[in-house]
Amino acid sequence: MNLPICLKQFAGLNRATGSVWTEATKKRAPHKPLLLLAVLDLVARGVVTSPFVDVDRDLLELNDLFNLYWRRVVPLGQSSSIAFPFSRLAREPFWELVPRQGDVVTDAVINNTSSVTYLRRHVLGARIEEGLFHVMQSAEGREALRDALLVFCFSTEMQVALREQSAINREAIDYSRKLEERSHLPLVKEILEEESYRPAVRDQGFRRLVVTSYDHRCAVCGIRIITPEQYTAVEAAHIVPWCRSKNDDIRNGMALCKLCHWAFDNGMVGVSENYGVIVSRQISADGNAPGFLLTLAGRTIVGPEDKRTWPAHEYLTKHRQEWRL
Repeated sequence: MNLPICLKQFAGLNRATGSVWTEATKKRAPHKPLLLLAVLDLVARGVVTSPFVDVDRDLLELNDLFNLYWRRVVPLGQSSSIAFPFSRLAREPFWELVPRQGDVVTDAVINNTSSVTYLRRHVLGARIEEGLFHVMQSAEGREALRDALLVFCFSTEMQVALREQSAINREAIDYSRKLEERSHLPLVKEILEEESYRPAVRDQGFRRLVVTSYDHRCAVCGIRIITPEQYTAVEAAHIVPWCRSKNDDIRNGMALCKLCHWAFDNGMVGVSENYGVIVSRQISADGNAPGFLLTLAGRTIVGPEDKRTWPAHEYLTKHRQEWRL
């Protein structure tokens, strides 16, 4: 398949109609083009290196990207499972669902897939047509395919928003990699201070590095939960707040669940010199019911596999001093 054929197929995606869809998406469902934009990003990142998208290996990061695009297009509160377009793309000539051993991808599977759990039950992933994947592997090819999706599937105004999101995604992976490259250098106060990155780029890049380094596990309580729809329970937290430190060094970060993140930011918990969890006496003030947070005292945090990227004592000390822990 050559570039003109690929562009024609992307421009002619079979998309559902309905009153819920506005001129922003040319009155058709945006799921398929948004997923394909996310796939182009994964190819650019070097995550997808062969013409096969693996639901077990690739879906978590693919879902993150899909939802970044989705939130640009769809009103807040209206959600969709990535499994929906992942399965329906099988109706396009360039996307073939690969069944699990002993299974068969039938029309019923394609039509009834509405959750990642159901998708995983039947499918290993999707095979991309070889010629299309060859086009995807070059920056020029990806840009041409992206243009076709945007021009034929979205309004002019929405094209601008989605192009901006594409640029943020590209810059964020660049920022994340630069942070990772510097993670073994001596501590720096303002990492990458010589370069200017937009807040959205910085936030996405820092989050990706921290959350993946901690393997989606909360450093303080140790929980690791990824929902069936591929959402993680943890966030990327700064030890010394970025607003004061301007520091996205991974050693100024920890992956924390929402409760532990709140407790850390408000001085209810901290981390000692030997990486033990400290629980503030204030947490048991009259009327409080801190529950399991009290049981965390003294336990060792769960850090990245690479010990050199564990939280720096310098930053942990500043946090303890601020909250008198």
